Amino acid sequence: MSCRCCRRCIPSTICGADVSDLFAYSTTKYIKIRDARLGLLHYGLMFLIVVYILVYQLIGKLGYLKFNDAQNTVRLTLQEPTQGCNPNDTGCKDNFASLSQLPYCCAQNSSCKTNSDGSCSCDYRTSFKDYNCTWLSGTDASVIRESSIVVATFIHEYDQSLNTTCFNSYPSAANNCDDLWLIQEKASLFAADVEAFTMLIDHSVTSPKSGLATTSRQMQGMLFVGDNGNDGDVSKAIKDELCRSNPKAVTAQEGGSSTDHSPCYVPPNSADGLDYFSVGTLLQATGVTLEGESYPGSGHSARYEGLTINLLIDYSNSRDWHGLQPNISYLYKPSVVPQNSGTFKTTLLSPSSLNGQQMLKKDIHGVLFEVRPSGQLAVFDFTQLLLQLTTSLTLLALATVGVNILAQYVLRYRHYYSEALYDRTADFDNISFLESQSDNHLRQELEDRNLPTSGTRERMILRLMEYGYRPPRPTSTASSERCNLSSAREP
Repeated sequence: MSCRCCRRCIPSTICGADVSDLFAYSTTKYIKIRDARLGLLHYGLMFLIVVYILVYQLIGKLGYLKFNDAQNTVRLTLQEPTQGCNPNDTGCKDNFASLSQLPYCCAQNSSCKTNSDGSCSCDYRTSFKDYNCTWLSGTDASVIRESSIVVATFIHEYDQSLNTTCFNSYPSAANNCDDLWLIQEKASLFAADVEAFTMLIDHSVTSPKSGLATTSRQMQGMLFVGDNGNDGDVSKAIKDELCRSNPKAVTAQEGGSSTDHSPCYVPPNSADGLDYFSVGTLLQATGVTLEGESYPGSGHSARYEGLTINLLIDYSNSRDWHGLQPNISYLYKPSVVPQNSGTFKTTLLSPSSLNGQQMLKKDIHGVLFEVRPSGQLAVFDFTQLLLQLTTSLTLLALATVGVNILAQYVLRYRHYYSEALYDRTADFDNISFLESQSDNHLRQELEDRNLPTSGTRERMILRLMEYGYRPPRPTSTASSERCNLSSAREP
């Protein structure tokens, strides 16, 4: 009774459109279209999606792992060249090259001419000026900071004295102090054989989010000598020479073969489980030489001006197509800051008198090695795996939607596909009348229309509705009788 009342409240049409068509309910109905071309298109897309998600993303790109940035701490130490020993040990001998073998040094037995600025001009080195060279220990030649080290290549030394006249009376507008420190240049010196110095790198890596932590003694690393593609001929030749001169240079970090040109991977030297490289090796890996011009128009070499090198330590504990690795590995990736903006100088002051009025000032030009962490460490993560699987289900659903769109609007037989894909039911407005009829009456109606009479009561009603059955309209006589009956009942 309530459904009939509700139906009376709903208009049959809105703006000339059938209400049942406007507010028809759409639901999923599985249709099997017997067309191999359409099926192959659908299954082909699904196959590609499965290959992309399961093979490429999950297996190849390790989509089931969660990656977190690596962090590290570094200790850097510089050591002068020795005869294969620790300079702190008694009897350890240094192994510097002779000054006569270093083209940037003013050799006493050469034809060098001394200039007024303390430099000298030599026949064998016409591009830049030479200077006197000095022997320095690893401690004297280095300035160590947090995660960086300066390797001195050229030093300006000055004696400076405090101008005591500036403190005889308070300065005033008429009595200014023009020279607080009286400075006198003492020496300009190259550090001898600095390329032969060795730099020890002791580092540890942590990843707080994944809980991983280890030290360089427990890891294996390599020096990467890259080929950026935009290297000049000189830079490429320097890198190739490093790969060629090292018999252990290989083409890959793991499983590589021997090579004599860049890019290549070079194993570090080891002492007590710690890595060390010569300064010359690190310079070669970046494709620069201290004997090159610092920057266009400078008139000085990189040895005189200094330069800056970024040394990335790239950590990893996973490999594409191989998964998690039992140990963390790393790569040293040095790169030089463009020399026209990467020259480097630092200044050191040390008192030369007890009262602090005499100071020795050193302007140190050199190679600044900035060590930074890079890379990511991975751990298995179920949420990440679930995300990849959810993505695959979404793409599979999109494949079905895409094929449906092609079938309806693009392909040759789109009109036939559309008829097969969409099925419209009969108007359910008459279902209440049919439900009020007996089973025998329903069967009779089906027989009159030559329709099957089998099936449940609901199936028979749906069959009549699909045929287009409409209940008989009441005749005028029946309507009059109902009206008379209503009048008779009135008092």
